[in-house]
Amino acid sequence: MSIRPGVDRCSVLAGTLTICLCAHLGLAQPGQRVPWTHLSSTKDEIPTPDVGRQVATLILDIDKDGVNDFVVASYEKMAWFRRSAEGWTRYTVENGAPGVRMEAGGDFLDIDGDGDLDILMGAQSKAGEIWWWENPYPAFTPDKPWKRHQVIAVGGTHHDQIFGDFDGDGRTELAFWYNVGDQLYLAEIPADPTKPWPVTLIAQLSAGKQHPEGFAKIDLNGDGKLDIVGGGYWFEHGEGTTFQVHPVDEEYRFSRSAAGDLIEGGWPEIVICSGDGVGPLALYEHNEGKWTKRALIERVDHGHTLRIGDIDGDGHLDIYAAEMYDPGPGARCRQWVLYGDGKGHFQTQLLSTGIGSHESRIGDLDGDGDMDILQKDFQHDQRVDIWLNHGTRPGAHGIGTSASFKGPVGLQLYRLRDIFKDNVPLGLPYTRNFGFVEVAQGIKFYYHNHGYTTQIPQSLRFLESLSW
Repeated sequence: MSIRPGVDRCSVLAGTLTICLCAHLGLAQPGQRVPWTHLSSTKDEIPTPDVGRQVATLILDIDKDGVNDFVVASYEKMAWFRRSAEGWTRYTVENGAPGVRMEAGGDFLDIDGDGDLDILMGAQSKAGEIWWWENPYPAFTPDKPWKRHQVIAVGGTHHDQIFGDFDGDGRTELAFWYNVGDQLYLAEIPADPTKPWPVTLIAQLSAGKQHPEGFAKIDLNGDGKLDIVGGGYWFEHGEGTTFQVHPVDEEYRFSRSAAGDLIEGGWPEIVICSGDGVGPLALYEHNEGKWTKRALIERVDHGHTLRIGDIDGDGHLDIYAAEMYDPGPGARCRQWVLYGDGKGHFQTQLLSTGIGSHESRIGDLDGDGDMDILQKDFQHDQRVDIWLNHGTRPGAHGIGTSASFKGPVGLQLYRLRDIFKDNVPLGLPYTRNFGFVEVAQGIKFYYHNHGYTTQIPQSLRFLESLSW
């Protein structure tokens, strides 16, 4: 390493060590809006899903403890991962029954009205089955599958399903695609949800274009009813079972969709990404009855992950998007967070490269009130990764595994004393990235988090506070 004349070698070394420490802990470096703690099944920090090629994920509170759990499903199997103070424990939902072959998508709802959340998935098949699995709360057994109910059989493969009250009658319906048929269906949930669900074809799209995929739900036109967004269109309820089809981007049907008030005021915006193909991550703004398209990322290769939420907690919605590995760009696959300012401007963070993402999601995975990331690969590594937003904060409902700090972290943290001794201007901005707001003499720090400030006289005590 060459050093310019006049530059103190100790200062450069201190900066190098600090950057290494930030990367090792998964904390923010300069220019990053959110510090992330990265956990992975490849490092035994999360149980291995062990379901095969992974087609679907869900984030929901299955055991009613106030902290979200998560689900990973393959074509044949499905498992849920129960959050506890020690981390996550794997439980079976579906263990490979004959005739059950699931497809990407899925949703959850208290379908049977017993106070706990149940899981629904669609089939990859010619018969077009849709099943729901009955939550056995509180009698959970790790290796015992849940009771499964087949309630729909129409069309063929159903890639994507979404629950919502789409006709304004005060009851929840299920919207789902019959993708190859270019058809959108709506199903009513009967009083006995184990019986067949009545289904209605509410939209027949034109043939000769890409088959539709993807769903979002939002009240776009302000009429007080949820609209359905997906496949390059939005669907507005009229009367009874009548829905009007409105194009957003008819050439971008084979895609993923999300919607939210990204440019605050007026109509919410729609975001579409490439799904199982190659195309832009595009934002659509409604102006005078038309949707204006703007590319946020010009080329996304198999962008089968797209979500909207307030990830950095600033009150403005952000976008989470990512690429698959295989199919996709392989080791060049990327994962982004686009932090919004509510005015249509975004600061883009490249969160990772080389980890495949398929149907990844955002949600609070550790009970500390912020948006974390559940990242799932499709078939290359069949891995699961979790990115905890600011780690797990003190006092979280889901206190437990927030990081696995292997290696000489304590020594690296202790080395901060020399950064401040030799180069205070360099040390301060890096240290603020940890969440420190004041530095006292020696190695005494003041750590601030959500209004909680405490003096930490030793670096090892700070390390212990990170592990909770």
